[in-house]
Amino acid sequence: MPNASRESLRRALAAGACQVDSVVRPLGFRLAAGSIVSLDPGARITEVCPETIPLSVLYEDAELIAVNKPSGMLVHPTGRERTGTVANALRGMGHLSVHILHRLDRDTSGVLLSAKRLARHSPWAGIFAAREVEKRYLAVTAGPAPWDEITVTLPIGRDPDRRPQWNVAADGAPAETRLRVLSRDGRTVLLDAEPVTGRTNQIRIHCAAAGHPLLGDMVYGGPPSSRLMLHAWTLKIPMLSGGAQKIVAPPPPEFGNFTE
Repeated sequence: MPNASRESLRRALAAGACQVDSVVRPLGFRLAAGSIVSLDPGARITEVCPETIPLSVLYEDAELIAVNKPSGMLVHPTGRERTGTVANALRGMGHLSVHILHRLDRDTSGVLLSAKRLARHSPWAGIFAAREVEKRYLAVTAGPAPWDEITVTLPIGRDPDRRPQWNVAADGAPAETRLRVLSRDGRTVLLDAEPVTGRTNQIRIHCAAAGHPLLGDMVYGGPPSSRLMLHAWTLKIPMLSGGAQKIVAPPPPEFGNFTE
């Protein structure tokens, strides 16, 4: 099943949809030569089919590929949308075993890094889990900001009364975002946002909680805009051979002209 998504296969196996020699077996069961593996034909498997979708490649080597994700594009297919995603595009470029190492919201643009092959004990997933990757975002928020730099440390958890459910919550997980003003323009502020932790919607939530919701972020109280004004600007990752690789996604025109 070369086009099956790993996550949907994991869910199917967890639900008992896979048998080895007529016995239900879990993910990780070791096969013996001659075993017969069968999958329930009713199992819900999401396919990620290759598609020819142009993407700007920011960095590529034998192990990694980074692309500049456009605003409005999903990273992975969902139950409702099976095509037009970054995963479809990467497969269309010939990367059939690619594993996307982190997530960006549909409406966030910028650097998205993938491993071309992800072994069971791949170091790349561990590097992200250990927070050894430095990510910087550009965010345009409602202003004015009376400060040049602040650090927001508010826990983030589920709020069942809203959609999406993520927001500041007293019993949530610890979250930290560093915000630095790059420029001011009347009632808006261009920020360099560094998420020290990686909670869902973290930058959007912390900017709104600081009184500066992102332009285009109607979920968290931002004023209307042509798009969500959040861009994954740079990503710096330690390399297995030593040193670090910094990947930069040029800011879209709507973020203005400036240099780092």
